[in-house]
Amino acid sequence: MEAVRTIVSANTLTPIIDLPWKSRDMQVEVIIVPLSEASRGRTSAGKSPKGFLKAYANPALWESEQQAWKNSIAEKYGAA
Repeated sequence: MEAVRTIVSANTLTPIIDLPWKSRDMQVEVIIVPLSEASRGRTSAGKSPKGFLKAYANPALWESEQQAWKNSIAEKYGAA
């Protein structure tokens, strides 16, 4: 896959991207990579990864998942 890399002033990106840095006067590297076909399909569907994984959720296990961390620690280190 081909990518385009360039170094620009962060000030030039401010109208396009909301940058998290306080100083906008720094140099930043911009890398542009085309989306793969799989990524385009996900984006156009508008679903998040959470939506994709929902099909594998098992409501019967939700209650035990709430206590999973506590049970794991108790199993590993003994009941408190």
